[in-house]
Amino acid sequence: MAQPPVIRNLKELLEPVLEPGITVLGYQASFLTAPGDNYGSTMLALTVDTINAANETKQLPLVAKMRPASEEFLEIFQIDVTFVKEAAVYSQIVPTMVELQREVGFPEAEIIDVFCRCYNTRASLDPSCRKVDADGVMLLENLKLAGYITEDRRRGFSREQAEFVLMKLSLFHAIPIALRYLKPDVFKTNLQKFLIKFDIDAGLSAQTVERMINVMRTDLIKAGVEEQLAVRVMALVDDCRHRQAKLISDEMTEYCSMLHNDLWVNNMMIKYDDSKKPIGLKFVDFQLIQSDSLVRDVLFFLLTSVSDPELETTIDEYFEIYFKYLLSNLTKLNIPNLTRYTYESFKAEIDRIAPREIYHILVMLRVVLAKKESIPEHSELDAELFCRENLVEKDFYDKLLLVVKIFNQKKWV
Repeated sequence: MAQPPVIRNLKELLEPVLEPGITVLGYQASFLTAPGDNYGSTMLALTVDTINAANETKQLPLVAKMRPASEEFLEIFQIDVTFVKEAAVYSQIVPTMVELQREVGFPEAEIIDVFCRCYNTRASLDPSCRKVDADGVMLLENLKLAGYITEDRRRGFSREQAEFVLMKLSLFHAIPIALRYLKPDVFKTNLQKFLIKFDIDAGLSAQTVERMINVMRTDLIKAGVEEQLAVRVMALVDDCRHRQAKLISDEMTEYCSMLHNDLWVNNMMIKYDDSKKPIGLKFVDFQLIQSDSLVRDVLFFLLTSVSDPELETTIDEYFEIYFKYLLSNLTKLNIPNLTRYTYESFKAEIDRIAPREIYHILVMLRVVLAKKESIPEHSELDAELFCRENLVEKDFYDKLLLVVKIFNQKKWV
């Protein structure tokens, strides 16, 4: 059984952001996520022992996010880039987004709330070090203790849950759009420089990439995709990989925003009331944020994480729901030239962008629907895991076929 990594000098990192007079005595740690639920980082549940000036002791529950233990995943997730992106979300991007909402008169109850509290971050114990080393850590609030839960990635979200996510996602996208129009200098300084595109495949060996593509091609046939259609899908995949490797961003249109860029079940936590109605949502894992068309987030979420059995015929209804909320939020944010935002222009954007998102969707389906019992311990994880035949079963092939059917039906492929 792997042991959690040690967090050195926790006292020096945490005490400056606590109330005056509180001293950190020590901590206990355990792994927060099971193998297969998070690959780009090591997540620990911390119980921090503290004492105040009145000699009263208290335990503070936190989450520590550290770099992945696997050397291979350090390369794959390009941790020196992704850690900086995520730290910037909490230190600069969130305050900037909240400030704009308040300036334009949003009621406090409508201020964006999909981010958890971040207590502090560091890349290393050496302040002059530009690399994220084994002492790099983010200290976050423990959302589980606040009543938020992560749904089963293989079961996915119901329609009610999906609509709730789309409502929250629309504001997440709308605020950066408003900043780009209303405060271009602030947008450039506090957001844009952290939204640079990078190639997530750059850390993979050529052999691993080749095997992934071969497995994808085989999966399509196993799922029942007709051979000529599978050929067209793989041609799209090749184009996506070319655009990704060349760092080609989507054209700047009215629908370009800050993307979460990894919005699947495990990167969302939902809170429910007593009647099981969703009342709160938090997005987590902002390692891959970038600037591109917001359609990517919407499509990726719907096709990886929504379990609507009628999705082939209802997907347009989800697009309409999302667009309704997006337009409402852009209106409240007082952006200029709102007439550009029509449902017709949104549908045209979907048709333009969808073919560029298929590689991302198909790659992640194997992760989302991986059998839990087929995932080894933390210390044994490697990229080859995603290519194993016994990683997936019938629900994966059914979902893969559904995704391809939708792309074909919509003439995206």
